[in-house]
Amino acid sequence: MEFNINFWRKVVDKSLAAIYITDERGKVLYVNDIVERATKYSKEEIYAMDSIFELAHPEDRDYLREVFNKLGEEGRFYESRYVTKDDKIRYVWGFAAKFNFSGKDYMIGNWVDVTRVKKLEQALRESEEFYRTLVEDSLTPVYLLQDGVMVYVNKAFEEVTGYKREEILGRDPFFLIHPEDRDLVYRRYVEREKGIRDTIETYSWRIITKDGKVRWVTARPGRVTYRGRPAVAATVVDTTDIHKLNLELRRRGEYLSFVNKIMRHDIANAITAIRGVLEVIRESPEEAERLIPLAISKSDYVFNLINDVKELERALEELKPINVVEIVKDVAEQFKNVEVDIGAERVFVMGNEGLRTVLYNILQNAMVYGGGRAKVEVSANESSGIIRVIDYGKGIPDEIKEKIFEEGFTEGKGTGMGLYIAKRIVEIFDGEIEVKDNKPSGAIFEIRIPKIKEGD
Repeated sequence: MEFNINFWRKVVDKSLAAIYITDERGKVLYVNDIVERATKYSKEEIYAMDSIFELAHPEDRDYLREVFNKLGEEGRFYESRYVTKDDKIRYVWGFAAKFNFSGKDYMIGNWVDVTRVKKLEQALRESEEFYRTLVEDSLTPVYLLQDGVMVYVNKAFEEVTGYKREEILGRDPFFLIHPEDRDLVYRRYVEREKGIRDTIETYSWRIITKDGKVRWVTARPGRVTYRGRPAVAATVVDTTDIHKLNLELRRRGEYLSFVNKIMRHDIANAITAIRGVLEVIRESPEEAERLIPLAISKSDYVFNLINDVKELERALEELKPINVVEIVKDVAEQFKNVEVDIGAERVFVMGNEGLRTVLYNILQNAMVYGGGRAKVEVSANESSGIIRVIDYGKGIPDEIKEKIFEEGFTEGKGTGMGLYIAKRIVEIFDGEIEVKDNKPSGAIFEIRIPKIKEGD
């Protein structure tokens, strides 16, 4: 675990996006290396500041305090300026969110320096000739949309989307937008071009590139006049890495909170009970025969709990394409009386070795409560890889079908963490798990994980 924490800290330290963490008052607790390089202040100088707002341009501080005061877990985008140690003004697009750890509120944020983008926007308004020479070769994607069709994209836009401009110009461009974001982006475009939405704003959505990959972009569209008629122009930044990093930081934060809870509550309670047993035995040695089994039982509980947490940690490894079939076959070989039915030899999903933990926990559960034999089926539909673990025991009563996935729920001698961890891991893979009845008897655990195209 120590290696993992150090590894991810190095990843954050070396990120090209500026990243910071503050307490609820704005006092800086952490900044990564790029903040030093961008602001010219050392980390020690930044940590000594009263708040992160000291870095902001004086005219932007009240606005930023208002943004931070209204932060929630969903986070907010903002745009502001900061002043470097050598008095240079830089522009940023940022995203910040509030999170709670060990009962305390913190703020985590990151920003991308868009000084070049700001200068580019000004150039677009001032001179079309300047726009043609500078925008066309800009590293920042730029587009111009009018009457529902694309009338201009630059080279960087081609590079990000994978489409050549002749494949885009004159077309409705919303086929590029991820289906789940399409209505929102289209509605805002129409409102902006009609003048209903007259403020320039920054927001993010997903696109689907020509080769089928999903990328996150953050754009700043604004209403302009092009050839005498209203249009919408925007500069775009590919923020896929930032969104992935935010997701990873959230997952890590949830895991650390979970571990902290176990250390403070479950393990502490077990150790307290063991200590109580030892104190009684010290005072009354004749009680040893009766109480030692209790102490051993509590010790076993602690060791099992530590192993459960270790298994959850495996699910926090980097997600990558994995073949479900190979993992199912490997795990099934660890059990007797497990039949494997493979409907497709290659079913790829985004996951990691945590899937082994999921299958092992469910199969172990089937061996104990499901009649001593089980069957695992692997199949796929258009959108998902599907794993079904079928047992032939008494089944699971309807009233506890949902409870079995809750933390600590158990009807046996275990920790009550196995199925809870299985559900958490599947959710990390953006999947779902549910239990159904097997006819005439037994239970079916069905796992569905979004399928990816082989080779993605």
